[in-house]
Amino acid sequence: MGALPMSSTISRRRFFGTATGGMALASAIAVQAHRAKASDASQLRKEDVRYQDQPKGEQDCRLCKNFVTPNSCRVVSGAVNPNGWCLLFQAVPK
Repeated sequence: MGALPMSSTISRRRFFGTATGGMALASAIAVQAHRAKASDASQLRKEDVRYQDQPKGEQDCRLCKNFVTPNSCRVVSGAVNPNGWCLLFQAVPK
């Protein structure tokens, strides 16, 4: 078999350089996509945690360590009522 013409050959260095650059780009895209999904997934839907707008006994969002004044939560997405409650209630230590 004869040697391929110079125009149709690729050196190993060029091949691996191009492949490495492509893998780096793909990795960067995957990391950004994962971060976007992680931030979306970091908060749960109200339905999933049985959120309700009224307290459960003496437990309400104001007394939970996940509550963020005036009306948000570290673990539940969307606005929450300070007098609300969900399954993830964790009392603030006194």
